[in-house]
Amino acid sequence: MFELLKAAAAVGTATETTALPPDILRFILDYPGLPDVALERQRIAQLLGGSGFDLFAYSDEEPTLLILQFPGVKREQSPDYLFETADELVDALGLVSAEPEIGPSYADVETSDPTTEALGSILSALCRSHATPPDAALWPVRLVRADVAAQTFNVSGAGVLIGQPDTGVADHNELTAGIDMARGYDFLADRADPTDPLSRSMRSPGHGTGTASVAISRPAGQISGSAPGATVIPIRCVNSVVIGGGTAVAKAIDHARAQKCRIVSMSLGGPFAGRALRRAVARAVRDDMIVLAAAGNCVKMVTYPAWDRNVIAVAAVDERKRPWKGTCRGPEVDISAPGENVHIARREAVGAGHVPTPDEVSRVDKDGQGTSYAVALTAGVAALWIERFGFDAIRAEARQRGNLPVQELFRAALRATAQQGNGLDPEKMGAGIVDAQALLEMPLADITSGDALRPEAGPVISMAGSVSDMIRHGAEAEFVVFDRQMRADPEQGGVPETPFAAEPSPRLARLLRLPEVAPLSAPAALAMPATPPVPLSDALRRLGAGRGEGLEAAASISAEDALQRITSEGPGNILANVDSVLNDRRAKAPGVDGALQQEALNRMERALAKIIAADTLDAASEGEQRFALEALVRLTGRPAIRITDDDAELATNANLGVWAGHLMPNRAKWRPKVDAVGRIDVTDSAGRWVHGGTGFVLPGNRIMTNRHVLDVFAESLPGAGHDFRLRRRASIIFDPDAQDETRRFEITGIVSAGGARIGRRVDLAKLDMAILSVDPDTGHAPLPDPILLADTVSSTDPSIQNLLVVGYPARPGFSQAPRDAGNALRFWDRVGELYGDEFGVKYISPGAIMERPGGIANDARKWAFTHDATTLAGSSGSLILTLHGGMTACGLHFGGAPLTMNLAHDIAAVRAVGDGVFDAALL
Repeated sequence: MFELLKAAAAVGTATETTALPPDILRFILDYPGLPDVALERQRIAQLLGGSGFDLFAYSDEEPTLLILQFPGVKREQSPDYLFETADELVDALGLVSAEPEIGPSYADVETSDPTTEALGSILSALCRSHATPPDAALWPVRLVRADVAAQTFNVSGAGVLIGQPDTGVADHNELTAGIDMARGYDFLADRADPTDPLSRSMRSPGHGTGTASVAISRPAGQISGSAPGATVIPIRCVNSVVIGGGTAVAKAIDHARAQKCRIVSMSLGGPFAGRALRRAVARAVRDDMIVLAAAGNCVKMVTYPAWDRNVIAVAAVDERKRPWKGTCRGPEVDISAPGENVHIARREAVGAGHVPTPDEVSRVDKDGQGTSYAVALTAGVAALWIERFGFDAIRAEARQRGNLPVQELFRAALRATAQQGNGLDPEKMGAGIVDAQALLEMPLADITSGDALRPEAGPVISMAGSVSDMIRHGAEAEFVVFDRQMRADPEQGGVPETPFAAEPSPRLARLLRLPEVAPLSAPAALAMPATPPVPLSDALRRLGAGRGEGLEAAASISAEDALQRITSEGPGNILANVDSVLNDRRAKAPGVDGALQQEALNRMERALAKIIAADTLDAASEGEQRFALEALVRLTGRPAIRITDDDAELATNANLGVWAGHLMPNRAKWRPKVDAVGRIDVTDSAGRWVHGGTGFVLPGNRIMTNRHVLDVFAESLPGAGHDFRLRRRASIIFDPDAQDETRRFEITGIVSAGGARIGRRVDLAKLDMAILSVDPDTGHAPLPDPILLADTVSSTDPSIQNLLVVGYPARPGFSQAPRDAGNALRFWDRVGELYGDEFGVKYISPGAIMERPGGIANDARKWAFTHDATTLAGSSGSLILTLHGGMTACGLHFGGAPLTMNLAHDIAAVRAVGDGVFDAALL
């Protein structure tokens, strides 16, 4: 009990401040009465056996809420584990409830640039529009008729303060006026400077700058906000627009109220209602503030705080008044506003000490997408409304209607005057689209009264037990239900950060009946930040997509010759080779649909024709192009060869091409090492084994895999020892088909791992390596012979050119889908059919080294190299052998970027550098 908190209290550093740094371990404790903070600090220190934590009251207004946090202890645990730990605190301290702050549990189009990583292509497919942005910067203002209203009633929002809880704001020419930095605050650092640091560690750098520009940019700039005379008070409280509890956001709302802001505009949201945030919303509405929130992006279900009945929820539409494809929608939505291809002030992440250039502080992008911009536009319209009628008159009108807050008067007016959209469903997108002209025309006396304030508003969740049980477990129940709903339909849901559905804590599990949800079809993939689009000639040189030749052959001609050859031969001749491969595949897998294969060939041909015409991977038809080249690289030049016990397919595989000369004569050298590679599986909620990654045997009954593979079955505990707790059963099976249970062995623990959680993005400063312990007696067969680290060679050796990746690739998932939305969710299933549906089984994939250790940007430790062998999600943890000499181990595969490179750790380099992963026995 309390193993996480005890470890955190031992290594944390008490600061005696009330700063709320992001991404640290934090819990909100709700006491039944007024606690003595000093006494509670002593109790908790005794309970945890350490004092490395801060404990303080949320505020004088909420003295029964205490914040328990562990400065210096990074939050790396799953929400499930954190909620379970919080529930233990309730019993130990006699609390009403305890809530953890969690990290973002899903991806959002505003938290990941779609060109940044494979995760971005998921978001691109699910929720980002690729429509050509309008050239007219003011189209959103005109669509909501804010320009007409401003002229008709001679208003601009002047004198109205808008509180903006967000990432802060950065220097930008669009915000030289209308931003009151002096009245802002930074609750993350507990200082009176709400400047956005634009740190690369943030998930949403520059977000507050963009949203502020949509609301209050002055007409003298490149764009104009919906209220170009209003003032934004920026309040820095998040690094990501996806929140998990929102304590600092609650502080920001209270600060906006203290500064006499009439409006709060929240371009953020999350999967559950934190108690502090919910109460801050109620206080703001009670004090006659207009509180608006973005409905959310990508996950389709409305996020919190937008679903709070005390909040006005805003969804997003495009320039044709149709729903933006990524908008969350549902009965909680009140109104819609433009959120697709909105012109915004853009600032991007920079390094520490960076001095912005004139271009950086004047950049305006046309492609701002998200409900963040819809709610900011609506906040500006609220400012026009307040200036038009005057706040005192509005409040007086509300008071004449009983206990009606200004919020509900504005909501009623907003909905009553909404303009009709293009096929907007009022059950999902609210009453219509904001119409500022009609809103300001409607006399206050004509507004049909809304509802009175409803404290503790929220969704209804069916739960057995008492009211106290609901209060105790309400936040966790909201999170678990949200997570399950998100996974229920991947095409209509979001992009979870992990492949397994959230598991309720033991006590909640007895109260809440949940439907079974299957895990994602593919393990979580780790992706390398992608490079900008490259010319076709360079893509051909890298991928070796010419007539089935390997990279070494394609690289022997110049880029110009490669382009000339493909142009002169035409896509038909190139595809003839692919057609023969598919015909051979069809003969071996008669269940494969030949019509689908031919359709794929036709699509490849059209895509190649477009590429040839443009000589570049332009954005307009990138989806077709990406699929064509990625399919070609898997079918020609860089094959994936199915491994079986008898290697029958190896002997007849037509995909081998030039690799046959490497593989066939040397089978006796590489084949025993292939046997040492197994599939790592994890149990789901029904106790079924589900593919989680790849690993291989080391001496001493140990397994090497990636650090990020641990995220699906283990929790890290704070401290220098890299301690972990197994949260799910995990095993490794060495059968090539992953079916023979006699060859499955139970994973018993984590021996060592890289010192930092990897997350979804590659950071070459982090070691993505882990060593596990396995029980050799749990299988009926003996463990395969281990890979001897003493025999490993380094990829720095210039004589090593070609490699062999051995792993268990999973069915291609969303992260490897092409960008065009119409095919992204369906077409990779058809690619699976092209491969005969043989995924999650053992493959070998030959390829070549691209960049050696020391040659990759940001690889300061010089422990990574890149290669071009075919890999998929599920290949994480694959063994990499050299295809030279003794064909010995040289690398551990861990990530990659489509059309760019795959990444691996050089095992010999890691051994030399150290990092505490290898102990004396392994060395």
